[in-house]
Amino acid sequence: MGEKLGKIAHALEQFIEDKTPHLYREMISMEEEEFDDDFFCSVFDYLASRESNVNAFLAKSTKYRKIWLQKFSQG
Repeated sequence: MGEKLGKIAHALEQFIEDKTPHLYREMISMEEEEFDDDFFCSVFDYLASRESNVNAFLAKSTKYRKIWLQKFSQG
């Protein structure tokens, strides 16, 4: 019983964990892409203000993140 409660507590901690530092690291790792700094700042601000979008973005592979960024850049 105690082990199960520990697993549930760990899952809840990860669910409510602030994803902003992780998002920032992932965005920095993509800096060499064809997008400029202003664009990345806009994307970061947009995603950081929408938790469900952060989770979806972070779950994507680099290939699909690039596709998402291209679509975002087109409006």
